[in-house]
This record gives sequence, structure tokens and C-alpha cells, in this order.
Amino acid sequence: MPSRSFYCTYPDCGANYRRREHLKRHVAAHHEKDDRFSCPYCESSLTRRDKACSACHGRKERCHGGFPCSACEKRGVPCLSKDSAPEEQRAVDDNVEMILSHRVRRPSPAPAESSIPSPPTSGAPRWVAQDYVDIYFREFHPRWPFLHRGTFDLSHEPCILIQSIVMIGLWIEGGRKSRDSARDLHRNLCAAIRSQMDRWYVLDSTPDGNQNTPWPIATFQSVLLQSIFALLLAGDQAAFDLNLRYYIQTDEYELLLALVQTCRRSRIFFYPAMLAQHSATAPLAMVWVSVEEIKRLGLALYKVCRMTACAGSTDGDRSRGRDELLTLADLSFSMPDSDELWDVESGSYQRTALQTTLRDNRDPTSWVSASADVLYDAGVDFDWI
Repeated sequence: MPSRSFYCTYPDCGANYRRREHLKRHVAAHHEKDDRFSCPYCESSLTRRDKACSACHGRKERCHGGFPCSACEKRGVPCLSKDSAPEEQRAVDDNVEMILSHRVRRPSPAPAESSIPSPPTSGAPRWVAQDYVDIYFREFHPRWPFLHRGTFDLSHEPCILIQSIVMIGLWIEGGRKSRDSARDLHRNLCAAIRSQMDRWYVLDSTPDGNQNTPWPIATFQSVLLQSIFALLLAGDQAAFDLNLRYYIQTDEYELLLALVQTCRRSRIFFYPAMLAQHSATAPLAMVWVSVEEIKRLGLALYKVCRMTACAGSTDGDRSRGRDELLTLADLSFSMPDSDELWDVESGSYQRTALQTTLRDNRDPTSWVSASADVLYDAGVDFDWI
């Protein structure tokens, strides 16, 4: 008696099997292809049996599959399924190593908002920075609030600033690879900034403080972040003097000094000069953000200067350093407005501002610099503030 055959009825197939269960498995494969759902934004397709990777599952986001998946690739985080084999885990480690160990290459032309050419990364897209930017604003920003989160846009900020932020985020993340990569970024970004000092460093003071030239604030913020990172490195090595100031390397100190000199010569911490950067028709919200950003930059820079000493300097050098770095007398502006207003989302400025009493910046007696007459005395060398 001839054996019975079971034929597939799927269009244009015609496969046949001697056992019914083999046919059922074959037909199920056809239907699995039919039941795939295409992503409207990319070419990925999924079935209900596809599992989200661990990262997407933890964030409760839809995972579009692949390795790495698009969401993990965008964020620059390891893409790992729950049932990953050791080989896949090693592949993930390699992927993380590639992302974290990107280097700064030779500078290329930069957009107008930054005076330093944007140093591109080695093939890693800008969006891999997102997780480290999140770490920065979550952990670092509350302690050093000189960037305006409400107007910060990762897709438009100068690359030099983004990479400086990523450097801080990598360090805070704390893993060995992350911290090694943060050190590499610091070294290469400092080299890029120094090589382009002719684009931002001001050699001579001018009476009008270069009021007609836009100040490269993003560059100044980047240099400040490099100086803060130098302090983090010194703190990690417990390198400080008897005044409890941290020793930073000579080239790092010179970069900090160049920033202080440029800010002084451009008079960017002089309130009338801040206003002169904007036309009379500029939106008030934009002017307010700009002024507050410069105020907070000045206070953060002063704080860094008070914490810094140059490695290898003598007592006499350190005494002179007290005057060559930023002092309270340089800060010719009033205290910033409230943190509540500074951290408000961009769409809520007007409503929050109406409920907040803003400071009167026009009165010089309320400026930070006015406190220098009370707190400093040439006859008292006690280093206390």
C-alpha cells in the first residue's frame, strides 16, 4: 500500500510530506512570515514571538529587533537579549568597547555658535551620546547648573560641547571602560581646544569688550568642563595642597588661565556688556537665558579657580595665582535668578516668570563684585574665600 503524502496548499509552494506534523510545521513557517508586522519608520519587522532586548524591556519601549536594535544603537547602550549566549555577550562587549573608545580626530569646520571646529567621532553617531547626556543632567547638572537644560538640543549643540558633556557622563557612570574613555576624551579635547586657541582666546583688552562680536559661550562652557574634569582627576589621585586646592597639570592650568584672561578682556562678566550682545528687539526670554547662562558660567568658573592649584608651582607662584585667576571683583553682575525658573521646561517660561520676582540687575551695589570690598583686604593674606 503506497504511503500517503500531505501537500502544502500555500500558493506557489507544492511541498509534500509523509507525516502530517511535518506539514503543519512547514505551514506554520509560511504563516509566521505573513504575520510579521513592519515598522513604519524602518525596515524592521516583528512577530508576536519576537522578544524585546533587555534594555528595551527595562525601559518598557518597543524593540524593533536586530543586533544591536535601533533603540540601543541610538542610545549607545549594550543590546542584549535575556537569553544571550556567551558568544553574544562577547559581541556586546566588543560593541560597547567600540562606542566608548571613540577618539577625537583632526578638527574640521564648525558651525558659527562654536569658535572651535567640531572634532568628529570615529563613525559613532551623535545620538550615541544620549545616555551620557542624561547622566550629566541627572547627576552633574544639579551641582554645576551652568548649562540651560530647557534650550539644550543634542541635535544642534556644537560637538565640542556635547563631547565634553559625554566625558563627564562617562566618568560619573563609573565603569572602568567608561572612565578610561573619559580620560581619553579629556586628553584629546584639551588638545583640540589648545590647537584652536586663536579662534577664541583674546590677547588684548578692548574698551568695548568686543560687544559687536558674539561670544563663543559654548566653547567657554567646554573649557570649563575640561577644567572641572581636571579637578575630578586630581581628586581621584588625592593631589591637593595645604589650602586643600587640587593640583592640576600645567597644561590644564594654562587652559583654565586662558579662559579667565579671555573672559576678563572681553568683559563678559560685566552686566551691561551681556545686554549689549543682543539687539533691542531680541525676545526677552532669549536675553534672560543668555544673561543667566553667563552669570552661572562666571560663578562656576570662580568656584573652579578657588579649588585649583598648578602642579609643580611654588608658594610664590600660588600667591600670584590667586590674582591671575578669577576673583569676586571680576563678577560684575547680581546673583542668578531662582533655580526653579532656570530649570523650568522651555514651554513654561512665560507662565513661571509671571509668578516669579526677577532680580534687578541694574544696581551695581547688588553685584557680586561689590562683596570684594568687604571680603578682600590686601593686608590679610588668609586664604579663606
